[in-house]
Amino acid sequence: MRKRKRQHTAKKRKEFSWNKFLVVFILFFSLLIGGFLYVRKYYPAHYQRILNKVFLSKTNIDYENKRIERISYNYRTKTFGIDLSHYQERNDIVWDSLYLERGNIPLKFAIFRATMGNNTRDKNFHYFWEQARKQKLVRGAYHFYRPDEDPVQQATSYLQTITLEKGDFLPILDIEKLPKKKKVKQYLQDIQVWLDIVEKKYGRKPIIYTYISFYNDYLHDKFKNYPLWIANYNNVLTPTHIHNWKMWQFTENGITPGSKVKIDLNIYNGSEEQMQELLIQK
Repeated sequence: MRKRKRQHTAKKRKEFSWNKFLVVFILFFSLLIGGFLYVRKYYPAHYQRILNKVFLSKTNIDYENKRIERISYNYRTKTFGIDLSHYQERNDIVWDSLYLERGNIPLKFAIFRATMGNNTRDKNFHYFWEQARKQKLVRGAYHFYRPDEDPVQQATSYLQTITLEKGDFLPILDIEKLPKKKKVKQYLQDIQVWLDIVEKKYGRKPIIYTYISFYNDYLHDKFKNYPLWIANYNNVLTPTHIHNWKMWQFTENGITPGSKVKIDLNIYNGSEEQMQELLIQK
């Protein structure tokens, strides 16, 4: 009887250990999936970048290079450019060597992050801005919108940091994140406040930059009349079937003879002359 009891107790302990392991595994897996979905909802830009990096590491960087080459070839009659932010340092760019090596496509414009949120200014913005002027590139300045901060202060910070001139891109608003402390309805109203303030200053509708999924899920219905700069790193030949897209950020893994690091590459969907539609005219 005692032997049976010991065997029974050992069996129970084994079952308990297995059940405990199973519970811990399920909790861990649930947290992992929950975190993944959280990032996807509130930080779609980071979600896209994570997927992109995982995708590249599991396959081959050659695949991404071929995708870039294919898009560059298909849009070779359009206008190409770059955008930079705090991820790039001053010595990362050789300003007189900016072109796509395959196809020898010149890069005609450069867009920089100027401000973030209520009062944060990009550390390299004015340096990049001046270098682009020296190279006679069409320049653009964007504001990264922080959804839980004040739209009036954010617009004011942007307008105080940069004065756009004739030949520069229209003001640009980068929208990538959902708020944590506001309802989506209030968030969209706040975005409209920023856009209205900046439009009043320059007399033209600002350009909206966002990711394809974020635009489709939250912005399309309310902001469809604004010029659209869309980010889409998928293996597609066009960033969206929406008719009014103006620019496409098609990779964050661009390499040119003028860059020592990977940079964002963009296409304006037209000629350099047609791009005047997105520039300050007076």
